[in-house]
Amino acid sequence: MRNQSRRMIVRVQNWWFLGLLVGGLVPILTLGAAVFEYPSDLTDAFDADQSCWTGMSSHGTYPVSIVPHAWLVGPPPSELTAVTIPENHWIDLLFSGVLVDGPDDDIEMVESGKAGEEAIVFLTDGAECEYALGIVKAEKLHVQALTYISMELPEIEVPWPLRGVRLVGTDHGGQSPGFDVGSVQARISHACDSIARHPNPVGGQVNTPIDVNLVWTPVCEGHEQLLYFSEVRSLVETGDSTVAFRIEPPDANDIEPPHIQLGRTYFWRIDTVSQSDTNDIAAGEVWSFTTTDYVMIDDFDAYGGSSAPSLREAWPTRSWGGNTIESGDIFRSCRQSMVFTYYYDSLQYSETYHDFASPQDWTHTGDGVLRFWIYGKHNNDTQGQMYVTLSDGQNEQQQRFAGDVQALTRPEWMAWDVPLRDFNDVNLAGVTRLTFGLNWPDAQVGQFGSGTVYIDDISICAPQCSNAHRPNADLTSDCIVDHTDVQQIAAQWLYEPVGAVSVSPPGDPVLWYRFDENASDSTGFAHGQVSGRPTYEDGVHGQAIRFLNPGDAVEVGDAARVFQGIHDAITIAFWQYGEDSSHLNDTLCCSNYTYGVANPSIAIHLGCWRRPGRYRWDCGTPWSYENRLAGRHGSSDEWTGRWNHWVFTKDAQGDAENRRSVMRIYLNGRLYDSRFAPDAPIDNITSFVIGTGWYGRYDGLIDDFQIYDRALNEPQAAYLATDGTGELPYPESLPADLNSSGAVDFRDFAVLAEQWLHSGLWP
Repeated sequence: MRNQSRRMIVRVQNWWFLGLLVGGLVPILTLGAAVFEYPSDLTDAFDADQSCWTGMSSHGTYPVSIVPHAWLVGPPPSELTAVTIPENHWIDLLFSGVLVDGPDDDIEMVESGKAGEEAIVFLTDGAECEYALGIVKAEKLHVQALTYISMELPEIEVPWPLRGVRLVGTDHGGQSPGFDVGSVQARISHACDSIARHPNPVGGQVNTPIDVNLVWTPVCEGHEQLLYFSEVRSLVETGDSTVAFRIEPPDANDIEPPHIQLGRTYFWRIDTVSQSDTNDIAAGEVWSFTTTDYVMIDDFDAYGGSSAPSLREAWPTRSWGGNTIESGDIFRSCRQSMVFTYYYDSLQYSETYHDFASPQDWTHTGDGVLRFWIYGKHNNDTQGQMYVTLSDGQNEQQQRFAGDVQALTRPEWMAWDVPLRDFNDVNLAGVTRLTFGLNWPDAQVGQFGSGTVYIDDISICAPQCSNAHRPNADLTSDCIVDHTDVQQIAAQWLYEPVGAVSVSPPGDPVLWYRFDENASDSTGFAHGQVSGRPTYEDGVHGQAIRFLNPGDAVEVGDAARVFQGIHDAITIAFWQYGEDSSHLNDTLCCSNYTYGVANPSIAIHLGCWRRPGRYRWDCGTPWSYENRLAGRHGSSDEWTGRWNHWVFTKDAQGDAENRRSVMRIYLNGRLYDSRFAPDAPIDNITSFVIGTGWYGRYDGLIDDFQIYDRALNEPQAAYLATDGTGELPYPESLPADLNSSGAVDFRDFAVLAEQWLHSGLWP
């Protein structure tokens, strides 16, 4: 972490540097040229099973623990280094400009090994927007050699700039369990425009480090630049002078922003004054990013090994204390933890401490907590006290563990949070030493105790918004009772929750898989072809099919006949019980697709590992983002933990006057989401699969899968969700009914008024 006081630093980015292509070293050209570059940042590295990142060393040794950022951002340390991406792990790489289409291939990557390893390549906006570009696959020769892979950008329009590449592992091939990427390059343009472009962090980026610099491409002919930067979006949008900072020199495009803190969202924009007319100001777009909610102090993974620093040197002990590295099964994250053995009596104590190479500034972390992860043993003595001490070189202050001391005897990881504000006698802008210890101040002569405690992932964390501290009148879950909660009460004022709705029979579907021990079509002609090893379990009606293993799927038989009468309207309905899979996205069903050649006209994606996840309903030929209804689940129970009934419709006659289709999603008998879409038909469907698809496979159960050749309305969707009774499976609740009276009225408003401006953040 930075140890100087936070200040704004501006500089001009130099776009000249060397890039390594397959043919050798070539110069990267000046601003505006489309050239191959290595990634400028790694914005996400998702370790699905917390097995830690491994790969190949600079000498080609495997496996070694690695940091993906160090291996993949900029030129690789050597041509032998590689990051292993196992199945369902992924890495997001960000580039400093936009990816552009050139005369030849536009993405180059090197894979270490020729054993048939595979990965899905996505194009992204650097944040949440994505497009599945295709499958990359190493040659299957079972020799240790480099595979050079090239890809072209597709001829497709996306409503966002192409800023990143995501690699998602899909197999366990080869000697290492996954795709071993050595380097990635892409054809990048920094072409200037009439307003500032190519922000880094990209708009909407999350988990941004708090020592981030703001980088962008300046306008083509600018005279002077202004930065607007604030946590309040409206101040940035209106160009409020209180959040304006003049950029010097005028052509700078790299800024250390004003004081930022953990777990906050910031907004910024760059305005530029014209060289020819000082009254002509080009107002930039408003970008945002959210900072990470923690800063790691020590995860103990860097110690040990022939070239690594020594734990004993980094964490010396005093008195009877002793420490070692645990690299076996007892660690919270990645590969090892610190094992601290203690002893105390009336005179002796045990401590281990870490002296920082330079004083640490912890003030920019906000009013957060210092967090230790502790793991105990059954036979540990608990008569003493556990404590942590901070020092600034002149003053030191100790805080003792205030929780249940029996935690030292529990063989499970526990977070010990110490509020930083409790160290009020220490200068937190200049922390020089961190000490962990145990003693027994009240011990009598002859009394003693000992034990062993494991320590891992010492960090500074932002204030937490947990249900334990959140006021019940915080209806918007933003950890404060304010005007947004008043709006929620107003929206539900005097509203009576609905437990039953009107229904209407939907008629017969054109395909119906009941999944009662088979994939037979109840309509009689499109029986499914089952692949993989799916099983049949109890469902909503009879049995349901469970998709669990790679390759589990049901291919619709004679799909062309099923869809021959479907052009302008469609409904897909089913019961679903998902699980928390480790996949980036789960595709429940999908029509024809071939990566890099054809995109699906129909696809349904639900859920995501990063709960509550996203839903996507694609429908229309040709595929486009305009033919997509998408959003984020309101809660995880819409995806996992219970049976949910989903209905997806598209109706080309929904807005015939304006030649627009209407796409709708119904959840458990009620309208869930809708949008207008282009009047795009549903054509040329010759294959359809359930349980897998364009974005990957599905983990969970499906029952009563139906397709209709028309768009069902809400009463018909409710009929399917309620077996025709109209009794909703999950009756509406009233979150604003704060006193549980069954209605939202002045008594609930009184509860809110009593908790007005109460905050649930801790500490």
